[in-house]
Amino acid sequence: MAKKKYRIFEKKVIFSKGPIRLVDCKVRTPYGKVLSRQVLEHPGCVVIIPRTDDGKYILVRQYRFPLEKHLWEFPAGGREPGETFPHAASRELMEEIGMRPGKLKKLLEFYPTPGVSGEKMHVFLAGKLEPAVAPKDEDEDFELGTFSLSEIGRMIHRGEIVDGKTLIGFFYLKK
Repeated sequence: MAKKKYRIFEKKVIFSKGPIRLVDCKVRTPYGKVLSRQVLEHPGCVVIIPRTDDGKYILVRQYRFPLEKHLWEFPAGGREPGETFPHAASRELMEEIGMRPGKLKKLLEFYPTPGVSGEKMHVFLAGKLEPAVAPKDEDEDFELGTFSLSEIGRMIHRGEIVDGKTLIGFFYLKK
């Protein structure tokens, strides 16, 4: 089956702040119809699964403004301009849990919301953690917790972990 081509022929920035842009795209379908779609452009981010020397995992609990509640999650964050994804993973880990990975392994990439955004999440497993601190962003206020994989599974089952990137990371580790 031949791929049918959709073509974006016009883009207009509706809103832009920091690394995120909301763009109105005019798209021509393979059948000649013109559609308007709003897309959130994002430079990509990192998700880090920090594993301690004794085989447990560090989660952060932070307030999520869109949900108006705290969530337990694997540490994560955006990539700065010109920064590689591995460097972003190390920096975010230092900001969020005060540790630097001695070992960093890329596990997978995924698109969390492909219907509205081109954001790609790059998931890393971090080991051989060493103390190292980096300045936090102004909205970063974390509670840290260390859990076994089975404890994380029970938290998911009880609805205490509902964050998509953390669910994907957990099930990747379980495979």
